[in-house]
Amino acid sequence: KATADVLSTSASNSMKVRPSQGEIQTIENLLQKVPIRNESQFKKIFDAYSTPVSYKQKFMDNNAFLVYYSKGFDGHGRPSMENDSVPMQTIQYGFRNDAWAWIDEFTNEFDFVRKGGEDELKDLLEPLQKSVKAIDSYVNLAPDNDVQLARQMLDE
Repeated sequence: KATADVLSTSASNSMKVRPSQGEIQTIENLLQKVPIRNESQFKKIFDAYSTPVSYKQKFMDNNAFLVYYSKGFDGHGRPSMENDSVPMQTIQYGFRNDAWAWIDEFTNEFDFVRKGGEDELKDLLEPLQKSVKAIDSYVNLAPDNDVQLARQMLDE
């Protein structure tokens, strides 16, 4: 979020931007705290907290053909394996993947500008803002106590 604040002070969203060397260095320093160049490390941060994939979900994924054509039939007197609820893990991984996609888009735009290119500020800010939104959505799924504890750890 701090990176977006640095960039938004440079110019209005509709003009071409070439951040100063100081702004580029500030952004690079802020981004060093997040593994934005390594997808697996980035996702591992989220995966450490995400709900693990259940045995039932693994079974349904591995046997999707059977589950689909049996309409989730799991035996007489048992509820269907398919229900309308989306597993928490699926929602968490969706936000995680969205965050990575937008971070990756931002780093490509930032690299272009850092190497001397000019770009519209909105092209630089939009992916970063969307990544922050995806991360916020992920964090909003967590219990309030966990979020408070994480924020205390960041402040230390």
